[in-house]
Amino acid sequence: MKCRRCAGLMHGLTIGDHLNESGQIWAGVWQCYNCGEIVDSLILKNRKGIPQPLNSHARLKTCNSISRTEHRKKEDINDVHA
Repeated sequence: MKCRRCAGLMHGLTIGDHLNESGQIWAGVWQCYNCGEIVDSLILKNRKGIPQPLNSHARLKTCNSISRTEHRKKEDINDVHA
């Protein structure tokens, strides 16, 4: 398997995570030899789909964007009138 970050070689690894006071949970992961990227099944699942923003939670447009040339023209006009 190749790493998505650096295209390096990945190797299988078993890691432990503290589940609760009674013990640990062990998981199989892939780790890159070059950059150290760790990938498990949950990470792969989350990378499959990019969530779309909800319309009710979308940011509202607060101002109109203008180009730099338009902004400079406005500054030049203000300088002339000053």
